Amino acid sequence: MQSLTVSASVSKRKQACKSCRHRKRRCDAERPTCALCKKWGLKCEYTVPALHGAGDDEPQYSATLFGRQPFVPFNYRSEETPDISQIFGESFDLSPIGAQNVAPLQVAYPTPTSGLESLPPGTAEQDFSIEGGLPSSDTFNELVDIFFASFYHCFPCFHKASFLAEVQSQHLQTQSPLLSYAICAVAASFHPDPAVKSRQNDWYEQAKFLYEFTGRDVDPALRTIQAVLCLVFHAYTKGDFSSCWLFLGKAWRQIAAMAMNRIDSTAVVMAVGRKDEGIEKQSSYGRIDWEGKTAIEWEECRRTLWLLFMMDRTQSWPTGWAHAIDERHFKIDIPVTETVFQAMTPDMDPSTIKNEPFSKNLNTLIGSATKAKQHSNLFHYLIIAHVLLGRITELIHSLHESPDSPEYAQQCDELDASLVKLRLSLPRSATSVIEAQSEERGHVIWLNIILNSMSILINYRTAGLSSTKPSSELFALAVSAAKSTTSIIKDAARIDVSLLLSAHIASSIYMACCVLVIHWRLTGDPSCKEDIELFELVFERMNDVFSIMGIKFKLALKRDLERKKEDIEMLRDTGFRGLLADCSKWGFVAEEVGKLGIRMS
Repeated sequence: MQSLTVSASVSKRKQACKSCRHRKRRCDAERPTCALCKKWGLKCEYTVPALHGAGDDEPQYSATLFGRQPFVPFNYRSEETPDISQIFGESFDLSPIGAQNVAPLQVAYPTPTSGLESLPPGTAEQDFSIEGGLPSSDTFNELVDIFFASFYHCFPCFHKASFLAEVQSQHLQTQSPLLSYAICAVAASFHPDPAVKSRQNDWYEQAKFLYEFTGRDVDPALRTIQAVLCLVFHAYTKGDFSSCWLFLGKAWRQIAAMAMNRIDSTAVVMAVGRKDEGIEKQSSYGRIDWEGKTAIEWEECRRTLWLLFMMDRTQSWPTGWAHAIDERHFKIDIPVTETVFQAMTPDMDPSTIKNEPFSKNLNTLIGSATKAKQHSNLFHYLIIAHVLLGRITELIHSLHESPDSPEYAQQCDELDASLVKLRLSLPRSATSVIEAQSEERGHVIWLNIILNSMSILINYRTAGLSSTKPSSELFALAVSAAKSTTSIIKDAARIDVSLLLSAHIASSIYMACCVLVIHWRLTGDPSCKEDIELFELVFERMNDVFSIMGIKFKLALKRDLERKKEDIEMLRDTGFRGLLADCSKWGFVAEEVGKLGIRMS
């Protein structure tokens, strides 16, 4: 078999690095780091080892989802059976994933380099400036201010004082460009300058690109996962739904690999000993666990991971996709109140912070809400609500439970009882938008719309279900929950419409609207028609600041209102699963937004 060696023409003109190949950008091929990778702080890697220089004896690596994997030298003959330890040294740690690819040996072939070959000095830098980088310091500071003013209630996982200090010192921009770009992408929607808004998609794509290059171990870990929260949120608003799902799955695997998912666990986990500098260490799967340096980092970690948990549950119930985060492997205690969190200082002793333990037992967890009443911990209530939402989602999308079976009805009744108990455990300040404190209104809206969604999911069942309650009575409860969401919209509109413009609650708002459309078309209730018009206005306001989210639901509502009566009756009788399974409207939406030059994925 022909020996796999680098041709003279390829080696002569130099090879572009993997990052530039992936982006299809021109590369100056400098070693050890090309100009573009140096500018963006990326790990510069080449499929073809350097022909000269001090680093020639070091193995070449590629960043993958499973960590840095080695490239096999091109002068290795594929018919030989190599000893991996001889190629890379005895210290090379071949993961089980990598081991599956050893026989036959996977060899990196030279890639055509048209347009990617070596360029005169400065050319790559000039070419890259077409896309641009982070905005100027003044504009970046403005975007950060917008982020905290308009979006903090959606991302309550940042300690404002320490975060702003990192921004002012340029530490954030230098150490975590991924989070910097993600925040720019989210906040650009609310920036008054059209030139800044026009760069939103570039910042989003750059953040996506940087995250794709992260492997199993990420540094800085906490800032990377916080960036994922922003990416998932923004991807949803622009119709990049497949990316939402993939971001969640990858982030969860990275969290588990670094043991961030069990920072408050005392349980014995699968562990192996490892000697390092004469000290015996125990760590999960032989890996080093993530550890916060300050009380602020520990609390930011708890909030960040719980937000990822919430986003995972929010993504699953409308789609039927399985949860990415397994609750059985999630042991993060309940974060402290927002006031305590923001008052923390870098020199505070983490042991002085007392967190409420997280319990998988719903009764225990709901009971902990009573304790939170004394401190009005809205984040605590949101956590309980999303844990319950996850349990409901597992039931309504179960592959094992038929919606018209007695077992399904019994489980719905049990979950409904938990929902009622949770509602009764909440103080007035957590259920009234008007009476809530101004800084907590976003969370009050989020919480109560999710509570109404759960009521709809539980009670919107098939007409042939086996239950002590008739389907008409159950649907009436779903209609009541939808009307409650209408009341929340009215109260929010009297204060600040922007509190409704959130990816966390958009699907829930639309689902409430669907229930009212069905009820109106079948009963002619005029009050429902007025409520539906309010929902349509909400979707228009969403469309003002988000490229896809508002128009998607507005077009879907238009399609629902044009349905024949027999189609409406079918949706009523097939229950919630039937409504979700009806994909005709989404094909219509995709076609309509396609006419506007917008693509949904």
